[in-house]
Amino acid sequence: MRKIIVSVFLVLTFLCSPSMGEILTIKHTVKQTFGGGQSPDDARISAMAKAKREALEMAGTYIESLTVVQNSKVEKDEILALTAGVLKAEVVSQKNYASDDAFGIEIVVNVVVDTSVLEERVKKLLQDKTHLTQLRDTQKREKELLQKVAQLEEENRKLTAEKQSTEKLKKEFRQASDGLTEVDWFNKADALIVGHKLTDPKKAIEYLNNAIKLQPDYAYAYSMRGSVYTILGQQQQAFADYNHAIRLKPDDDLAYYLRGNAYANLGQLQRAIEDLNEAIRLKPDIAEFYSERGGVYLKLGQLQRAIEDYSKAIRLKPDYADAYGRRGIVYTKLGDYQQAIKDHNEAIRLRPDDAEAYVRRGIVYFTLGQNQRAIEDYIKAIRLKPDYVFAYVSRGNAYAHLGQYQRAFEDYNEAIRLKPDDALAYRIRANAYDDLGQYQRAIEDYNEAIRLKLDDAAYYYERGIVYVKLGQNQRAIEDYIKAIRLKPDYADAYNNRGLTYLSQGNKKLGCRDAQKACKLGICKALEWAKDNEYCR
Repeated sequence: MRKIIVSVFLVLTFLCSPSMGEILTIKHTVKQTFGGGQSPDDARISAMAKAKREALEMAGTYIESLTVVQNSKVEKDEILALTAGVLKAEVVSQKNYASDDAFGIEIVVNVVVDTSVLEERVKKLLQDKTHLTQLRDTQKREKELLQKVAQLEEENRKLTAEKQSTEKLKKEFRQASDGLTEVDWFNKADALIVGHKLTDPKKAIEYLNNAIKLQPDYAYAYSMRGSVYTILGQQQQAFADYNHAIRLKPDDDLAYYLRGNAYANLGQLQRAIEDLNEAIRLKPDIAEFYSERGGVYLKLGQLQRAIEDYSKAIRLKPDYADAYGRRGIVYTKLGDYQQAIKDHNEAIRLRPDDAEAYVRRGIVYFTLGQNQRAIEDYIKAIRLKPDYVFAYVSRGNAYAHLGQYQRAFEDYNEAIRLKPDDALAYRIRANAYDDLGQYQRAIEDYNEAIRLKLDDAAYYYERGIVYVKLGQNQRAIEDYIKAIRLKPDYADAYNNRGLTYLSQGNKKLGCRDAQKACKLGICKALEWAKDNEYCR
């Protein structure tokens, strides 16, 4: 028996418009004979895998020539992973054939390359080191399986020529076919990732279930399915998959990283740190691991550690726009506004189409009282992302600080129109009504904000302030009580409740709250009470 692989031809169709780029269609044909221990189905599966891989390898020569790839100094083994991550090889036809001495199957695949979007897709994938590593490992697994098939085919030819039994080979061909089919299901699930989002999570789960059924010991499939369950909010299933991936592969840095992310999202920050520490121990050169841990340290209030992690991520990956932006947030919290602006400037230079980066810088300008500069950044963000609710709210704030309330309310109203369930937009508009003395309207907006977000202490505290202005002191006290229940160390709430009690003549409760607030760092109520000889 002999195997025939009929080679390849390239069809190029050019679209003349430079803005559209050109469309390259790579068409690749593989003819695969079968017999003996290799069934027609096994031959079809291996022929499809070969055809897709070889077509992607051909497309890889084009991707390798891209400036962004050359500048990134991509390793040879990453080129095919890059190609598989941004292009799709599709089977366009398959048919059986017969020659004088053999039966076979012919597979034709196409890879369509749209050069107008290719560089940007490659750039985004290069920025996602964990995804690229996962793709590289999958391609390595497929290569090993195809090499195994080639060995089996050689052995099959010899046994068939000698008219010996090929029963043992049948089982090995089937195992290899299952492996290749599992890789194909995995690749189909991965193809649903666009940017950092899954276009169809439920379909991804279906594909990954198929992959795991064929290869129950493939750790990466569990890690990926866990990440999809996380997106779907199915945390129990997600953690079960991450845990199983780690049991199968104790050195699976990706599983630790993903589980760490999931813990962080659930607020289990110490567990998140432990998993991210392990991911970093296993792969100390992955910038994303440090950046994610920096985010957890930020949530823990360990700002210097967050700075150190973001700085490490930037050293590993000097064009890491997100790390600059996140470090800028930490510098803002530390009050180092000039360094924050430098980081946000760099993030914008690296990624000028990132609306969030402009909003982050705008917030720093707003904090510095540079409202006009802040407004300019918010305008840029809205141009890039017309439905960016937080940009409208932020711009409204800046307009309000400039006394341009009509413009401010136009922005608040647009934010609420775009996202009627956004509690923050109602809260900020309530603040503006409060500033204008329109207290009843402020109460109405606070009511809506609280209805949408029952667990935010600040909302009750701020509504309490407005109730005081309306002379409804008992309602104010009730709101301060709710705020303190939600946030037991809420110094401002103790301070204001103390003042309200004192205004009602309740010296005992007023002095108690004033003293508690002072212990927490705000002594205004206690000082007022002492000046007026209420608390001695």
